Amino acid sequence: MGDREYVLSLIEKARVAQKEFENYSQEDVDKAVRAVGKVIFDNADPLAKLAVEETGMGKYEDKIVKNAAKSKITWLRLKGVKSRGIIARHDDIGIIEVAKPIGVIGCIPPTTNPTMTPMHNAMCALKGGNALLISPHPRAKKTGVETVRLMRQALEAIGAPADLIQIIPEPSMEISGLVMELCDTTIATGGPGMVKAAYSSGKPSYGVG
Repeated sequence: MGDREYVLSLIEKARVAQKEFENYSQEDVDKAVRAVGKVIFDNADPLAKLAVEETGMGKYEDKIVKNAAKSKITWLRLKGVKSRGIIARHDDIGIIEVAKPIGVIGCIPPTTNPTMTPMHNAMCALKGGNALLISPHPRAKKTGVETVRLMRQALEAIGAPADLIQIIPEPSMEISGLVMELCDTTIATGGPGMVKAAYSSGKPSYGVG
């Protein structure tokens, strides 16, 4: 199987999971968002240790704080926010806002945040009823895979489709480019080259860096 076929096969699995998830109630969507954040909060210490050992970047103690604090802050920001069905009415101008999932979101995280960025993007993606496909930095792939393993486990524990969150265990620049090209939209975090690549993918993209 070539790289394109491989990425397309993961996207197809994500679409099946997303179509099921799209019909979830607001309560069940929020359960999934909370579950993903809580499992990272609960494993902030070992994930911080793994990231420092694998990447050689950052301080172990600081990464514990980042993993735990970001998961908690993200949940508090998303908690109670309506993201299903009609989310606002503007009778004065005759407009009704209706929330609609994008579909499958690509995530290109940096080596500096191999746990926090996938977790944050996953929580935001799920809140909107979307699925997430992560292409991690090659120097942080072990940490990324473990992060996703825990998040998938948390989804399965509440009966949600695990394939809402997937990761490419052996990433490359070529595969990341395909993720940006083939997913419905991309969140790319990194240097100027990465952001430019995301904006040149032909799909809507959010570049951070």
